[in-house]
Order: sequence, then structure tokens, then C-alpha cells
Amino acid sequence: MVRHALWDGKFYPGDAKHLATQVDALLAAWPPRPDAPAPWALLVPHAGYPYSGACAAAAYAGLPATPSRVLLLGPNHHRPLAGFGLSRAERWETPLGDVEVDAAAVDALLAGGAPFAPAEEALALEHSLEVQLPFLQRLGGESPPRVLPILVGRCSAADREEAARRLGDIARPGDLWVVTTDLSHFHALERAEALDAETARLIEAGDADAFALALAKGRAEACGAEPVLLLLAEHRRRGGQVELLDRRDSSPVTGDRREVVGYLSARFTAGSTRA
Repeated sequence: MVRHALWDGKFYPGDAKHLATQVDALLAAWPPRPDAPAPWALLVPHAGYPYSGACAAAAYAGLPATPSRVLLLGPNHHRPLAGFGLSRAERWETPLGDVEVDAAAVDALLAGGAPFAPAEEALALEHSLEVQLPFLQRLGGESPPRVLPILVGRCSAADREEAARRLGDIARPGDLWVVTTDLSHFHALERAEALDAETARLIEAGDADAFALALAKGRAEACGAEPVLLLLAEHRRRGGQVELLDRRDSSPVTGDRREVVGYLSARFTAGSTRA
């Protein structure tokens, strides 16, 4: 089964040549970092490329090498979902070709039961994971990394802990986590900036508990809060550093300062524990 991409032009061009040109230009705007330590995770946005593509490219362009497998974790926007949703599609199609899914890893996670479960309908409509694929395809050339797409819905701290344990069970050297979220949505620019600055500060601090509290009290905002909380909990276990790479908002593109969406990219490098 192939999961067909949402080629409606809303998030990226549906034409392969135009898409490749756009992604290459976004990546070229950021200098490569071949001497930087390899990250175990990236945090990237997922809006249409005119809005957040440059912010995402800041993270992808800094990869010193193409990973062998990418664990893609992102928020659910279109269907009610509890826990962690997976698809049995063996490939995801984009205008640049097919990306292979690690079907064995999907089977292993589903065999273990909750909090992992099939979510075919939700994933078929979801853009947050899909918009990452052309970046991985252009970086990987003829051999893009395999992916493990995971849609994160409502979940408890216990669900996140169990999911992290199970992902640890299937981990292998060379894996890269790519976690996607946008920041605040549709506030006036001043309010959006205050929320996004606090969200960025807490992510840079790597403090999952403080981030959860700020979300609950309305001091921070992220549509991908659940996958980010999992990422921060895993960062706490691994140790290491969080480096903020780029933060921006939609207003320079839209000209609208009354309803702004925020974007952030960051890289996570590990301490002495497994990568």
C-alpha cells in the first residue's frame, strides 16, 4: 500500500521540478555544518513552504550526514486521535518519488498494543509529517532515508513514557528523530511574540515539566505540544544540548499582523547515553 501525498499546492509545489528547485534554494540559504556534532533529533515546523520552509531548512541544512532512518513524529490536525497513530502503508509518495516506510518497525509497535494503534484515515489527511519528506529526499538524493511516521494525538504522561520506552526498544545507531510543531496560532503579533519567546525558551532549556505547566497556564503554545513533550522527556533521559536555530512568524509573508502563526527550528545533540 502506498500513501499518496496531498499534492494540492497548499504546502509545496505538486510539480517535481519546481519542488526540487524550491527545496534546494531553501537549503542553500543556510551554510552546511560538516563539523557540527550529529544531532539525534530535529525540531521543525510544518506550514506551507513560503511560510515556514526557511525555518525548517535551517535544521535540515545543518545535518552533517543523511540519516539511515527517520522517526517522524507530528501532531494530528484532522481526525480525533488518542495515543500514537501508525499506518501500514509501505511507502509514502511525493512529487519527488517514493519514500520507504520501515514496515517492520510499524508492525513491531502495533504488535505491542497501546498506546500505538492504526490511524490510517488520520494519516491519510495529515500534512505535518508529509512536508518533511521533500527535505529528506533532496538531502538523500537517490537513497533517501527510510521513515517511521508517527502521528501523536491526545496522550497522558504514562502514554508518552511507554511510547518512549517502545521506541527505545526499536532504536538503532544512525536514527534521527524529526519532531514537528508550529508555535502560537492566530494571535496579534505582540501576543504571538510573547508566547513564542516563552515556548522557545522552555524548549531550549529542555524542561518538559516547565513546558507542560506553561502550556496549561496559557503562557506557551504549540500545536505539536504532545510530540514536543515526548521529545523533551527523551532529551532529559539522553542529556546533551538544545540549540535553537531559527524562529520567525507568518506576518512578513502574509502582511497580516493581527493573526500570526509562529515557527521554530532546533537541533538536539546527545550526551553520553545512546543516540
